[in-house]
Amino acid sequence: MRKDRGPAYWQARYWDDVVTEPGKIERKRRSVNLGYLEDVPTKREAQQKLAVILKPINDRARIPKMRITFREFIEKYRSLKLANKKQTTMRGYETNIRVHYLPVFGATRLADISSETVQAFLNGKTIEGKAVQTIKNLKWGLSSIFVAAIKYGYMSSNPAQGTELPPESIRERKEFPSLAELNLLIERLHEPISTAVWLVAVSSVRPNELAFKWKDLDVEQRMLWVVRAVNRGKLHTPKYHRANRPLRLTEADVQRLLNLKFRMKAKDGDWVFPNSHDTGPIRHEDVLGRCIQPVAKELGLPHITWRLIRHWGATQMIALGVPIKAVQERLGHSRPNVLLDHYVHVLEESAEMAAATLSTRLVGGLSSGNPVEI
Repeated sequence: MRKDRGPAYWQARYWDDVVTEPGKIERKRRSVNLGYLEDVPTKREAQQKLAVILKPINDRARIPKMRITFREFIEKYRSLKLANKKQTTMRGYETNIRVHYLPVFGATRLADISSETVQAFLNGKTIEGKAVQTIKNLKWGLSSIFVAAIKYGYMSSNPAQGTELPPESIRERKEFPSLAELNLLIERLHEPISTAVWLVAVSSVRPNELAFKWKDLDVEQRMLWVVRAVNRGKLHTPKYHRANRPLRLTEADVQRLLNLKFRMKAKDGDWVFPNSHDTGPIRHEDVLGRCIQPVAKELGLPHITWRLIRHWGATQMIALGVPIKAVQERLGHSRPNVLLDHYVHVLEESAEMAAATLSTRLVGGLSSGNPVEI
């Protein structure tokens, strides 16, 4: 009991192990106020309160608390985990770290971040008016950071696990262009952008997967192989790649592509959709704003994006009765049951149906426009 500093109170001192770095444990002397004498009148009661504090500390299964802060661990996370991510993934994580995570958690010790803290963070983003998908991404990103911290010995549990997300908001129905409008857009665009838009619509390939070389086209099998993707000029593997993904084409599809190849006087090692310097594939992000959207606006079409064109194709296939499995394979989507998805092959008839459904409905001939520099 201490009586030298104001009202008498019960004070206890004990030793606690603290991890300064993984593998390095220091023993720190702790002091705790167990309560004032008027609230804890007997030594026995003070000892009982101390026992509650010491129980988790004396637990042999306990992992000593880390002194490292969230900001300090992020520096390690960048080199341990982010360095192995694709550039697009890295940019997304870095944005969330800089804009959302560090301002809130930066100075906080990892050991002091609780589920309550994370829940308050997510609720705050809801109050700010962030979209539900944004909040989901923030939660998943935090969870990934905490999982890495657990893996490398900096945390014992994931405080993001079990936190709740806001309810889904009402989604407005997308305004797709009509078949006639999309055909008009394709006809009006110059090559090779016209064929690029046509291919995304007819195959639902991702725009960053337009990094085709002519050698990826198998004329005899009527296959176009998705083997690479590009973002901001950087080549990488396609999303959810299991191996090279084939796109089944019709004879008319193949002929359209061969007409483009002949017109461009291209060789098998050349890019199907080259940039203006012929040093790589088009940057789909730039082409959209510079070439496609201005023409679409001039034609009075709905706001056109690559995603809208891709989703248009998928919607058309589903509406026309193409089996969901065939559509999923054509889009290159992954499903929750990943193992099943990897070993169940698309039926031959379904692949043919997926290839033919849109090809016969969109402009089949090569656009008459002149080539344009990208």
